[in-house]
Amino acid sequence: MNDEPSKNAILTESGTNELEIIEFHLMKQLPDGSTKTCYYGINVAKVREVIQVPETTDYPNAQPHMIGVFSSREKLTPLIDLAGWLGVPTRPEKDNKFVIVTDFNNMTNGFLIDSISRIHRISWEAVESPSQFLEAGEQDCVVAVVRKNNNLIMILDFEKIIADINPELSMEKYDVTQDRSVNISETSAKKREAKTVLVVDDSAFIRSLIENTLRSAGYNILSAKDGGEAFEKLMEFEKIAKEEGVAITEFVDAIISDVEMPRMDGMHLVKRLRDNDTYKTMPIVMFSSIMSEDNRARLGSLLVVKLIQRLVACDPLCD
Repeated sequence: MNDEPSKNAILTESGTNELEIIEFHLMKQLPDGSTKTCYYGINVAKVREVIQVPETTDYPNAQPHMIGVFSSREKLTPLIDLAGWLGVPTRPEKDNKFVIVTDFNNMTNGFLIDSISRIHRISWEAVESPSQFLEAGEQDCVVAVVRKNNNLIMILDFEKIIADINPELSMEKYDVTQDRSVNISETSAKKREAKTVLVVDDSAFIRSLIENTLRSAGYNILSAKDGGEAFEKLMEFEKIAKEEGVAITEFVDAIISDVEMPRMDGMHLVKRLRDNDTYKTMPIVMFSSIMSEDNRARLGSLLVVKLIQRLVACDPLCD
């Protein structure tokens, strides 16, 4: 079996606020011997292909839940026991199981699953953020929930899973104070202290990493867990600014946003902001683990795609 989704699927048109997800399953083994289907999802744009379980080679001193490595299109690819990482007991036999091969953040990884279901095309407005009661902060591995056919499909935070299994690949290793390209003089720090950045990301893990990096550089930080919450906050800032007769920069100077988010995606958020005179010229930095050259072209002149480190290093808000 080889099902390779198109990486263009998620970004059909700039600002349409739609995505496609692949539904897959893990079969939880219950104490009485029966099984329960657990429903999960992943953004189509993060998936290179779905294959049958390949032959793997053991890797010395491998991280926990790493089954081994295999070759995927000439790339050495780790095979990760997704059920083991999630703490879902499944049958150990690999017969009739599948592997989702992902490709994002310039990394290829394989995730062992029990079965693959189908692709759902949905609006981001139909994608729910986990409630505050369910959120577990930086340790949460569910970034969103989709309701389909009376089932709850959990959209997993694969960036966090990979960073947990291989900490060397995590942005947590980045230390802004050790980056020689960043001006950490007292003068530059004071300039940053006068600027406020809104960070928008559905992953509490990624959001925290970005916030900590920018705070270390001196910026004041506001945050939102999805595009919908960000838009509501920004509209409230605009309302207060008009009532008090002050500039919007009294509340926020720049926005850093993920592309893929529940309720309202980053592209749709920026489209709505750019249609608003208040936010037409505000600096906006978009980032995404699936950002390809084609996707950048689709974003057009609306967005500025830079690394978070470059935002800090270049001090665009302080020039």
